[in-house]
Amino acid sequence: MVLRDRVPLEGEYWAARAGDSPFPEGTLLPAGAVLSRPIPVWHHPVVPPEDPIPFGYTVVHADEDIIVADKPHFLPTTTNGRLQRETLQTRLRVDFGEDEIVPLHRLDRLTAGLVICSRNPATRADYQRIFLEGRAVKRYRGIVKQPLFCDEEIRLPMHKPRGSRQVLVADNGTPTSTYVRAAGREVTMWPRTGHTHQLRVLLNHLGSPLIGDDTYPTPRPLDLYDFSCPLSLLHETISFIDPLSHSERQFFSSRGLGTTIR
Repeated sequence: MVLRDRVPLEGEYWAARAGDSPFPEGTLLPAGAVLSRPIPVWHHPVVPPEDPIPFGYTVVHADEDIIVADKPHFLPTTTNGRLQRETLQTRLRVDFGEDEIVPLHRLDRLTAGLVICSRNPATRADYQRIFLEGRAVKRYRGIVKQPLFCDEEIRLPMHKPRGSRQVLVADNGTPTSTYVRAAGREVTMWPRTGHTHQLRVLLNHLGSPLIGDDTYPTPRPLDLYDFSCPLSLLHETISFIDPLSHSERQFFSSRGLGTTIR
């Protein structure tokens, strides 16, 4: 960030590298000091205390390039603006002692299952391309409120209005594609795109929202510590061709929809 006019009285700010800065890199700037020009700085904000999310992840696989974690319900994958410490990424970084661990794809806070993370910056771009180019095959399983009978690819345009928790099916939205197979209340889905809430929006659009969904069809007040009704959605398998070894890799979640909280 860049400071102008004066160093704030609250917080600590260290001078960053800049050719015309009057402060050596790494210098702690005096609080309240008047600045003659804009100064690039590093700032580590104070993170308020957070109550723990009482569910843990497991490690399905780890090598020098990736970690495959099996995430519980209710734990955000990365910070969501409200939780900083209680996230899968932060827990992995602390547990492995590595600051370079980065999830390669998203998984909703309420969804349980597999998350692949990069731990090696040198190979990160190779693995990121798998997801950017849609070369990972993901399978999800869910339980819906109303029986659904379907065995086809469904394409829907989706749009998330600014400031809204809900994603809408809208003509001007981003195209999405999901293969859906269902013959009752249990649904298996293979998303071919990665839009926010894609599977939840799709099932709600079909008239069969997921059990435990706090946003569709009607949003409930957001409570990050209400663990009473988990979303019945699990990312249970993922497969892809490894960009380094060129061999097929496949990983499985050990969680079941009836026991995904534990």
